[in-house]
Amino acid sequence: MPRKTLRILCFGNSLTCGFPAGKPYAEKLGEKLEEALLGHGYAEIQYIVEGLPGDLVTRGSFLDRMRNSWKKGSDFYDWTIVLGGTNDLGWGCTVDDIVAGLKRTWDIPLSKGSKVLALTIPDTRARFKDVKERRDEVNAAIKEYRKPNFYYFDLHNAIPYHDMEPSDRPKYWQMDGVHLTEAGYDLMGEKIAGELIKLIRLAEAQDTDISSIVTDARQRQAIEDLIFEEERGNPRLLSQGYIVVRRTDLD
Repeated sequence: MPRKTLRILCFGNSLTCGFPAGKPYAEKLGEKLEEALLGHGYAEIQYIVEGLPGDLVTRGSFLDRMRNSWKKGSDFYDWTIVLGGTNDLGWGCTVDDIVAGLKRTWDIPLSKGSKVLALTIPDTRARFKDVKERRDEVNAAIKEYRKPNFYYFDLHNAIPYHDMEPSDRPKYWQMDGVHLTEAGYDLMGEKIAGELIKLIRLAEAQDTDISSIVTDARQRQAIEDLIFEEERGNPRLLSQGYIVVRRTDLD
C-alpha cells in the first residue's frame, strides 16, 4: 500500500530551471517517478525546482540558495539533485575551487539527512581544450567523492553533444550548444529519473525481502544484480558506511 510522500529538491543553475525553453527537467522526472513509484510504496511525488541562470558554485549565490532551501524546519527533501559548475568553467574558475564549492553545497542536505544525487557537468558544443580538461577533472572528482547518502549520475555521459548523431542535435540542444530544448530537458529528466528509480529500489531491496516488494521475476533479478554489483565495489552504486569483504578474500 502507498505509505509516504517522496520529496525531491532539484537544485542548480539554468540547466536546472530549464532555461531558455521554460521547461525544467523536473517535469519529466516527476512524471517518470510517478509512473514507477506511485502505488508501489509512495502515495505522492513532490518536486521543487531551485535553479538560477548564470549562478556560480564558486562565488555566486549557490551556497546561500542551498542554505535557504533547507532553512525552514518543515522543508525536508528525501533527495537533493545538484547540478553546478558549467558557469564556473566558463569564467575560468579552478578545478579545486569548483570542487570545494560543490562539496560545501552537497554537505548542507547531507547534514540534514537527505540523500544527494550529484550530476556531472554536461557536455557542450565548444571544445576549448582548457575547459574540457577542467570539466573532466571536476567530473572525476564528483565520481570519486565518498560520503554516506551521496550518489552521482554521469549526466555528461548520458546526454553527449559530440557523440550524438549530428542530425539529432537540433532536437535536443539550443543553438548555443550549452542549453537544451524542451525535448532535451525531457530527455534529461528521463535519464535522471531512471537512475533515481534504480537507487530508490536498491535501497528498499537492501532493507526488505526483495520478493515482498517486487513480484516480477525479471525486475527482482535486476535488483539482485544491482546489489551484487554494489558488493563488488561499483563506486556509482556503493552505499557508503560499510565495506563488504568476501570470505575468499580473507582465506
